[in-house]
This record gives sequence, structure tokens and C-alpha cells, in this order.
Amino acid sequence: MAIANLRTRLDAILTFMEPYWEWVNCHMVNFLTDNIWETYVPESLQNEVLDASHVASCIETIFWSGSVKKSSLEYPECFKFVKQTQQHSLSTFDDILISLDRFQEINNIVYQQINIKEFMSCKKKHEVELTVNLINGLLKSKPKEEVVVIDAGDGKGYLSSHLALEYGYKVLGIDSNQSNTESALERNRKLEKAWIGLKARAELEVKNLRVMSRKEKQKRGKETYPGKISSNYKTTSRFITKDLDLSHLVKENFPDMNRGVSICLTGLHTCGNLASSCLRVYQTQAECKFLCNIGCCYHLLKERYSNRERFANVEIMCQQDEPGFPMSQYLQEKQTKLGRNARMLAAQSLERVLAAREMPNPSLFYRALLEVVIRESDLQFKENVQIGKIRNYRNFEEYAAECLKKYPFLPIKAEKVKYLQEKYQHSCQYLELFYMLRLCFSPILESVILLDRLLYLHELNYTQSYLISLFDPIISPRHYAIISIK
Repeated sequence: MAIANLRTRLDAILTFMEPYWEWVNCHMVNFLTDNIWETYVPESLQNEVLDASHVASCIETIFWSGSVKKSSLEYPECFKFVKQTQQHSLSTFDDILISLDRFQEINNIVYQQINIKEFMSCKKKHEVELTVNLINGLLKSKPKEEVVVIDAGDGKGYLSSHLALEYGYKVLGIDSNQSNTESALERNRKLEKAWIGLKARAELEVKNLRVMSRKEKQKRGKETYPGKISSNYKTTSRFITKDLDLSHLVKENFPDMNRGVSICLTGLHTCGNLASSCLRVYQTQAECKFLCNIGCCYHLLKERYSNRERFANVEIMCQQDEPGFPMSQYLQEKQTKLGRNARMLAAQSLERVLAAREMPNPSLFYRALLEVVIRESDLQFKENVQIGKIRNYRNFEEYAAECLKKYPFLPIKAEKVKYLQEKYQHSCQYLELFYMLRLCFSPILESVILLDRLLYLHELNYTQSYLISLFDPIISPRHYAIISIK
């Protein structure tokens, strides 16, 4: 894959996005107060939905029906806009993105599925099975006694436990939260006790053989399974930076391992800057020979050229030693910036919304109505009101009442609530269409972040660096993995 190709793709995306940066960084809660529909939506799109009845029809035709002919005839400008966004999304970049099957073919990896259902949700099971098999395939050429897998952002140890138990790798889980590392060890202890029986049952299921019931097992008495297997899984609590000495941690936790071991640095949904930190660790430490990183939580990335941070983000940003975006020298020279709301949007899932025909929660419109009240008041705190999640409401009256419990000084009165509902009764449908149109940018913004990371690796001459679609995007929206082999 040529560096020039990655740069060309990024240039095309950034050129397309040039008129839309303010749109993707707007606050949905300001939909009414800032007249967002008229401000950001191109006039040609506005003219296709001049009344509320056309809005509902447009959403149905463009997003739900899937009829290309009907969409292009009835709402040609909206249809054109959606198609343009799709052309700048990573899923269409066949010259860059490769499928899991193709990657396994290139690297001669044979997929081996073990169907352990317990101890995980369906989503986590899907992610862990695919990632475990991918990592094992990457490491197939190395004797296990010469490899240590380090799981960055280990969490509850889902990935680590399976790598240690199923394939026998020495695995070190690193998490910045001490309680997470303790929970991971406890979970692994329980899983380890049950593992041999679970694995035997899974193997029978693969062969379509009947699995004995619990009563049948009790009648047979003691199981004939081998004895308890030894644990290869260790954990440590650390905040990962590029200066963290992984070789020292390996020696500290696995003192019997030979010197010169190869490290596979992995992370399943590394949050925010942790993904970029992992890429820097891979680059700075020679012992890191393999990288498998699936990132998430783009809103927690620290940007080099953007200062648009609010609320809790500021505290999190201060803990980061280096910016997480942009990483590539190419985008640094361009001083590319996204903005917090754009990064929030990048983490949303267009695929899931389309699959579920899911409209935004009514609370989004209610919050926009509440913002009218806040703006019209002369309160000093109006720039810092963060309502957060409101539960147990059925309409705007109940929503407003719950907000009053959190902020008793809000000037919300019954007559004002009724007035706002009547005044903006048709605006809710326009907010829904705006939400869907804005959501079309989410895969584009994610593409910028991921292509920047891939370009960073290629600029360092790690030519065996790949971007693959690892998970089903409906099951796991953050489904792209960055793989690199030194």
C-alpha cells in the first residue's frame, strides 16, 4: 500500500468536509436556539422538505426504504448528499481496507472457532472470538515460549483470559484502573476452573455431538477431563505511555521467560488516546513485533490543534502526555483538526441506526426545548448547564419536572412548557431529519482518524501494516482493527 494512496484518500475527504466542519461540530441541544436547520443544511436540501409532511416522507424514502430509484426521483438533492458521504467512507475504500478473509489468506492464517458462551455477552463473545483467532494467527510462526501478549486497557480480561486459556500464551493485562485489574483476575480464576469443561462441550458442539446434561454428568461421577490448567495470565495497573518499559514489565511478571522475547501489543477497544499511545509504544520499543489495535471512544482523544473541549473532557485531556490526533506527519503539516463534537459523531454508528430504523431519543428534542428556556433566562450558569441523562418521563412536561429536581433554579413554569410545545411542535421532525443527515458524516470522520493512524505506521516504514474490518458493524460498531508486523 503506497503512502501516496493514503494521502490522496485523506486529501479527498478533507476537501469534501471543508464546508461542513461547523455542521459536524454544532451542538444538537442548540437545534432551536441557533436555528441550526437553516444555518447548516444546504438550501437545495431544505427546498425538498418545505413542510413537516415531506420530512417524514424523506426519512422513509432516503434512509429506510432502500429504493434508489424512488429516492433519486423524489428527493434528488438528499439522495446526492447521502451518496457523496458514502463515497468518502472507509467501507468503500477497496484499495485500502481489506477483509478479514483476505488478511488471513495473505498471512496464511487458519480460522479456528471455539464457541465458549459463558462469562460474556453476545457482543463481547463475537469480538473476543475473532480477535483471539486473529492474534493466534499472527503469532503462529513464533514458539509460545518466545512470545508475550500484552493487552492494553485489559478491563475485565475477556481477551486476555481466552488467549491464555485457549492458546497457552503468556499474557500480561495492563489497565490504569486498579479495580479493573482485580476484577479481571477474579473473573479469570472463575473461568479457569470451568474452562476445561466448557471447552470440551464447545468441541462436541462443533462436531454436532450431543452434550451431556448436568444429571448425566452427575451419574457418571467424576469427569475424565485433565486436571486444573495453570494460569499464564497476569495483570498490572499502569497508565500507558510510550515511555512505559514493556520488557521490564514482562521480566517482572514472567521472570522465567528467556531474554529477547517478542511482544504482541494488543487492545480490544482501546479508549481515546490509549489507541495512539499503543501505536507509539509499538514504534519506540524494539521488542514489540506485533500490533493488533481496535480503538474506540474518539471523543476522548486529545487533539494537537483543537481546543474545543468541554466539561469532563478537559480533565481527561490533562492526563495525556501526547496528542492522539493527528499522528501522521502529513496531517500534522496540514494542522488538521476535528473538534470534540466531530469526534463524538465519529463514534456513533450509522449502520446500527439504519439496521434498527432508530430515530433519536425524544429527550434530544426535549433538551433542545429546555435550551430555549435557559437561553431566554439571564442566568449566569447558562453556559455550564449539563443536564445529563433524565429517566422516568413520558413527555416534555415530565422531562422538565425531572430537570427541575437537578436544577431547582431553572425558570421552568407550566405555562412556559405548554407554550414551547405549541410553538415548536413541527420542529421535532426537522430535528430527526437533521440528525440522520448529520449521522452520514460519522463514518467519514472515523475514516480520518483511522487513516491517520495507518499513515503514521507507513511513514515509519512499517509496510506490513493493515486496516481490516474485523467485526460485524451491527454487533460491534467500532469494528476496524489496525494490524502491524515488524
